[in-house]
Amino acid sequence: MIAAVRGKVYQLSPGRAAVETGSGVILQLLVPVSSFQRLRQGQDVLLYTVLKVKDEDIVIYGFLSEEEKALFEKLVAVSGIGGKTALACVSALAPGEWRTVIAAGDVARISAIPGIGRKTAQRIILELTGKLEAEPAEAATATRLGADLVSGLVNLGYPPRAARETVQRVLKENPGREDFEGLFKAMLKKVKP
Repeated sequence: MIAAVRGKVYQLSPGRAAVETGSGVILQLLVPVSSFQRLRQGQDVLLYTVLKVKDEDIVIYGFLSEEEKALFEKLVAVSGIGGKTALACVSALAPGEWRTVIAAGDVARISAIPGIGRKTAQRIILELTGKLEAEPAEAATATRLGADLVSGLVNLGYPPRAARETVQRVLKENPGREDFEGLFKAMLKKVKP
């Protein structure tokens, strides 16, 4: 089993990263599309990996954090969810957002992910309830606040990925602040019209 791959990003495209390991081997990994903006060609990188063998195909999935990898492994354990669909799920929502969505039983949000229908969304909620790591109360509050802020931007028409990045930036700049209205106003000043 391959636990992780360390090396330089040799080639990059949305959903794929080729990593030169330094030993003359270049590995092609499937990565969440959400990781594409955080990777650059020639960048030193450590990707946590999951190796899957299906029929005659060997596929390596790579993740920038152990939390994303753990979420992927839990998703592929759900009946009817394959690697491609699980990767789309990790791309669509951050691990903290998954905890919020599962806890809320938000079928609509999960079924909005390409490749996930309503019944599959219900199965994911059923099978992952109680299986995602519980957070301390303070972190859970921050996760809910972040999810609400992202939702507010998305409802105004901003792309989900840009909304998540803006929320993360504003929350880092305002540690300990929990007022939705004030944070939302701060975010609106940062987003491009």
